[in-house]
Amino acid sequence: MKIGRFGIVLIIALATIVVILALFGPSLVEKRPTKQEVDCMQRPRIGITAKGVVESSEEIVLGSQVKGQIRRMLVSAGTSVSKGQLLLEFEDEKAVAQLQQARAALEVAESRLRELSSGYRSEDVTMAQTGQQRAEAVYREARDEFERQQRLFNKDAAAKIEVTRAEEKLKVALSHLRENEANVQKYQTGVRKEEVKQARATRDRAVADLRYAEGVMKDYRVLAPISGLVAERMRDTGESTEIGAPLLKLINPNLARIRAELEETEVGKVTVGQQAEVSVDAYPGKVFEGSVTKVLPIVQKKTQKSFDPVASFDINTQEIHIGLKDFSALKNGMTVTVRFK
Repeated sequence: MKIGRFGIVLIIALATIVVILALFGPSLVEKRPTKQEVDCMQRPRIGITAKGVVESSEEIVLGSQVKGQIRRMLVSAGTSVSKGQLLLEFEDEKAVAQLQQARAALEVAESRLRELSSGYRSEDVTMAQTGQQRAEAVYREARDEFERQQRLFNKDAAAKIEVTRAEEKLKVALSHLRENEANVQKYQTGVRKEEVKQARATRDRAVADLRYAEGVMKDYRVLAPISGLVAERMRDTGESTEIGAPLLKLINPNLARIRAELEETEVGKVTVGQQAEVSVDAYPGKVFEGSVTKVLPIVQKKTQKSFDPVASFDINTQEIHIGLKDFSALKNGMTVTVRFK
């Protein structure tokens, strides 16, 4: 059967359509994505997230250095303080008394050292020599009287008791003479080096005691070690404390940072310099830009509370520090959510 020209053209057209459908048919009939699906594809992939808190990198808890009662508490939470400012005072009557005793003891020790270091005065030597001369005169008189009484006794002209009395007076006069002779010798030869050395050691010990008393006195007045803000007050006026008891917490608000905790499964996925976005419930929809400033190289165990008030569980976390371009809107202690890009 002979096919006409029209038939040939029709066959070619049909063959062409079949080839086109075979090559491009699937893409032509594929379902087109919706607008929502397009938005999802264009939306950035959600990165690693972690919970954190706004805090200061300079935070100091002041503890009590003494056991005593607080006389005056001069600051409260939120008070701005300057370095060296008086924050509180303890009752210090006993410490004041010890300080006064130490000062008095030092004055005595220094006076004694000056006296020995300068040697004896000529007036002292003269007085000692005069005393010796008087003692010699008394001794000669007692000796002469004893010899006289002894001669009379030998001639049976005096009683034995008179001789004995004269002998006792002679012994007393001799003892006084020896004491005055030793005194003169001491003033003439001067002070021994051992005495000066001992006096100097006594003075040095008194200086050390005074410094210790002054140091103890300082512990009864608590001064601000930094300029900043009182974040927390743990004690009030009139309360008694033990040594080491916390009194105040100070922070430097100008050194703010965010401390976040990364779960153990995400360790190694955050590095220093990585960009981060911070959000806070207090500012819905607002994002604070920042970057990672420190990644601690350790993983620590932390106890996590559950909804059951008596139940808890342990998780391992890595501490991350984040710095922001602007902390002015955030307050110390705020809880934040960090997303690492």
